[in-house]
Amino acid sequence: MHPESAVPESIVSTVIPHLLVKHVAAPPRARTAKDAAETRAEHLARLLIAPNLADAFDLIDQALTRAASPTALFTGLFEPTARKLGDLWSDDACSEFEVTIGLCHLQTAMRRISFDLLSAPLTRSQPRTVLVISQPGEPHSFCAALHSELLRQAGWNTVSDFPDTDAALADLVASGWFDAVNLSLSPALRRGHWLPRVAETIRKLRRASRNPALAIVTSGRVFAERADACASVGADAATVSSVQIERCLMRSLLNRTARPAANFAWI
Repeated sequence: MHPESAVPESIVSTVIPHLLVKHVAAPPRARTAKDAAETRAEHLARLLIAPNLADAFDLIDQALTRAASPTALFTGLFEPTARKLGDLWSDDACSEFEVTIGLCHLQTAMRRISFDLLSAPLTRSQPRTVLVISQPGEPHSFCAALHSELLRQAGWNTVSDFPDTDAALADLVASGWFDAVNLSLSPALRRGHWLPRVAETIRKLRRASRNPALAIVTSGRVFAERADACASVGADAATVSSVQIERCLMRSLLNRTARPAANFAWI
């Protein structure tokens, strides 16, 4: 066979099938459980800022019947819904005031479900004491409310407070003994410009604390999305999701007691 006659046959047998394969449309991607959860969270976020809240609470009640537990509902639906509220604000689909109101409605639903359905907290012989607060000046307290509930269920001695200034917070930790502090920013909005403020709050917390080995864990959307945020504010750890809160606190406590901080200003 002459070389010239091999060329057309080569084109027919290799190139044309390859072109046909390239132009066949890829099959649609299967809808995963994560996709469904994201869609449900976005739907709930939009309902929470709608004039009529009945549909939002109906969706929550339906989700509760399918959830493995109330806690699973809080971390699996409420937490991503809070982020979706922030996304709506970023897309100019709602105001920051509406985000705040939506988070309040989520918090109300969580309190109602906790009161009706959660079992009695675990009993520990020597419970650790944790102070759960929002950053002073932070109007979004959903993280603090959720973590208070999760830690109370896990048997921690949980103290919730709402200091509005760093000075009030310093007085709080100076007047009692706390093993750890959980300090949170908004679960909905990215508060990157607040990080220097959080760093100053943590510095004052450590200086005022009666416990020289105080463990501090931060929470909020900025800490979930930015790996550098925790170290930048001087915290011991940060949560990516609320399901990590107890594990982060326990790990931080172990690290702190093994390496006590040189802070004896309270003596």
